Amino acid sequence: MIEETKLVDFLLEKGVDLLNEPLSGKLDDIYRLFIKFLETEETARGIGMADFVDTLNTLAEICPGAISTSCDSRPDSSWLHEYRLDSVNLELVGLMSHSLRGERITSVEMTNILAPTRGLDLGQRLRGILETNADDEIDTQLELLLGTKPASFALAKENARIILPQQAFIPNCNDPKHTSDLGSAAQIMNNKLIGFKLSKLSADEIKCMLSKIHYVPNLKPQTNIALGDCSYLDTCHKLGMCRYVHYLQYVPEALQQSVQHEVEKNNSKKLDSKRITFYTHGFCTSMASRMPLPAQWIQCDVRKFDFSVLGKFSVILADPAWNIHMNLPYGTCNDSELSQLPLDLLQDEGIMFLWVTGRAIEMGKNSLVKWGYEVCDEISWIKTNQLGRTIVTGRTGHWLNHSKEHLLVGIKGKAAWLNRQVDIDLIVSCARETSRKPDELYGMIERVVGPHARKLELFGRDHNTRAGWMTIGDQLQGSSIHELDVERKYERFLSHGFEKAPVVV
Repeated sequence: MIEETKLVDFLLEKGVDLLNEPLSGKLDDIYRLFIKFLETEETARGIGMADFVDTLNTLAEICPGAISTSCDSRPDSSWLHEYRLDSVNLELVGLMSHSLRGERITSVEMTNILAPTRGLDLGQRLRGILETNADDEIDTQLELLLGTKPASFALAKENARIILPQQAFIPNCNDPKHTSDLGSAAQIMNNKLIGFKLSKLSADEIKCMLSKIHYVPNLKPQTNIALGDCSYLDTCHKLGMCRYVHYLQYVPEALQQSVQHEVEKNNSKKLDSKRITFYTHGFCTSMASRMPLPAQWIQCDVRKFDFSVLGKFSVILADPAWNIHMNLPYGTCNDSELSQLPLDLLQDEGIMFLWVTGRAIEMGKNSLVKWGYEVCDEISWIKTNQLGRTIVTGRTGHWLNHSKEHLLVGIKGKAAWLNRQVDIDLIVSCARETSRKPDELYGMIERVVGPHARKLELFGRDHNTRAGWMTIGDQLQGSSIHELDVERKYERFLSHGFEKAPVVV
């Protein structure tokens, strides 16, 4: 048995240190410390963890509020429990110490304990207790209310899960032995896989080949395996002389067809679900029958374009060519030209996505504020290479090598029609050509604003044009406009002396 006075003395001596690091209230560690605290081995002999916990609980019953404990299930087991000490009130523990020893409490000690209520009559004390409890209850209810997500959040996620088309996905093989064996069995000519010598492969390896994507080492006469993988892999421009290891992707055609057939089957079911328009927050009510507008684009210099030609949009995506002081295969704009663009004309309310470089993050935020937006989020694009690994060979960054890009998100007005918390603020995607951004972003945007909202992309290229979007930029080929009012305004704009780009009808 444990003497209650010994345990009280231990609590008074250690105090709040029991709640801080490294103990952090863990009773199994506090128990070991208590055993060391006892004066003699005879005193400590026979005292188990259960006795220690029981005595603590007894003290908590003797003087409510002096100490509090809890017992939580371990996350890695359903039958292991972790006992914790949650709080220690040293003043009440001191009172309990006097009481257990039969000592009287001095007037000074009692005055210190009752100091907060000094000078108050009984009615004032009672009202203070009631008001405090009422405030605490209101605060608790308010925190609970603010922490509860609206049903629209859950409905938007479920709606996206049910109606959005499924994309084909084939997993990669991550077995290094398979990679090595396939490299020795592969027949490669002119950087293309011709076939495999199946006699060199095991039955498990052949089975794996038929169900997963494999990356086969493309070994050249100059390849030095000891050097490891090429940092640039399939984007290497010196494949004929590079001494590092490169890879060729192998996916059986039968596997691709099988996966594509399954995807089309699932998407046909999703199309049926799409026709049931029970929840259309932010979407067109005739979403199932109404097709989005064909892709539209205008070849122009964005810096000199009259944005009043385009009208208003629900969402704007901009990928400016920020000047990063490097030799690039395209022209760049200086900071003042970009910040002075009158993008505030394009939206009364809505959402804007702005790609920025590491150097231009603050400038991008300031520009959004200038255009009337509140910066509400930032999306990070983590770049991966051919093998799905993070890229470590980026040419940007002064102190650290940059392997991600930043996308600022700004909200203008209330925009209550936007679907919220459907996606996360992270994109993990393979890097492609210089300055080309991930296609996954378009899906994220459409899940926020709906497929039929007017969408504009600034500084776009040919690979950016897509159904439902208006794209403008100086690297586009010609122009294609399907909205008659925009076409009329654009022709009027060109008639003022600007060089006319051919309009594709």
